[in-house]
Amino acid sequence: MLLPLLIVGLVSAQIHPGEVSHALESVSVAGTSVALRTSEGDEAVAEQVRRVLPRAMRLATRWGPLPVAVALTVHPTHAGLEAATRRTGNPWMRAWARVGAVDLQSPRTWSRGRASDEALTQILAHELTHCALFQATGRDGRAGRIPLWFQEGMASVAAGERHDVARAEAIGSPGPFLRTDPAVVYGTADRAFRELVDRFGEDGVRRVVARLGEGHAFPAAFHGALGVTLADFEGDLVGRLSALAVRD
Repeated sequence: MLLPLLIVGLVSAQIHPGEVSHALESVSVAGTSVALRTSEGDEAVAEQVRRVLPRAMRLATRWGPLPVAVALTVHPTHAGLEAATRRTGNPWMRAWARVGAVDLQSPRTWSRGRASDEALTQILAHELTHCALFQATGRDGRAGRIPLWFQEGMASVAAGERHDVARAEAIGSPGPFLRTDPAVVYGTADRAFRELVDRFGEDGVRRVVARLGEGHAFPAAFHGALGVTLADFEGDLVGRLSALAVRD
């Protein structure tokens, strides 16, 4: 099913410390209003975002709707992204999602100096999937104590990402890997979530999210929705990943 055409309007510009304001646009896609803010020099990035946004939003709503309004800010530097998100020391980070907001480092300052439409669609779909989850649960994943493998796995699968590495140790303790080898965290999360979908189906995922939205803590939501404890599911997954590591 095709999404309606984007409705784009120019609204009042805003100036943030350290950034030269260029434009703040209102982009409407399938009932969600996206406030797209870019800085001087990112006109081509804004055009590309508008081009890929319908597909990114379609992918992001696989397990639930997006908020009525989302703020999407394109920062001209990595330092600007870190300042806005208050996430420092992560040179690999290109975007970050919060409740109703996505911050993106301008692709023109990525290592290649650009992003393909596919790459930009993927990163936007990933972050917007977080927004959909936070919208459904009424809180962000950190405040809701949703396991990182569930948050990042949901976003990875929705965005159609593929990862080569998964480690058993990253299921329960992803923190050290985030600092030293984030690819392991995202690969493990992707593997865990794909196994969840394979085992319980997409409706199973939606049941977990619905229970989270009712205010249940994640372990209770998981057990109530799927009839399996979180500990048992994670234990089975750790066992399989450990066995694969031994064979490799």
